[in-house]
Amino acid sequence: MGAVGAGQVTKVCNQMIVGCNLMVLAEMMALAKASGVDADKIPDALAGGFADSRPMQLTGPLMADESDPDPKWHVRTLLKDLDMAVALSLREGSATPMSGLAAQLMRQHGSKGYLERDPATLIKLYKD
Repeated sequence: MGAVGAGQVTKVCNQMIVGCNLMVLAEMMALAKASGVDADKIPDALAGGFADSRPMQLTGPLMADESDPDPKWHVRTLLKDLDMAVALSLREGSATPMSGLAAQLMRQHGSKGYLERDPATLIKLYKD
């Protein structure tokens, strides 16, 4: 990927996409449910299209069910990665408004006791 440290920057870039994607998935699922859409059907309906993703297929159904599964990964880890992205952007003089907002929202969610929970719980941020 480049000089020493480039791999870590690449990992942070990956996590920026994942973190922002999960926040939008949670927001979308909450809106769909509030609008009377059968949110359980959304991952299948969008499969193969531009909005499809592994997070959609793995986390979307959990968000639609508003479940709180045993964590396969943690909100705290995703928040740490988003915070790393924002810190890197400050050092490099590059803007990261979406990742910064995702980190703020994730921090708010974590402050309600969800840091050790699965990111599927992010929908609760929009439902509470």
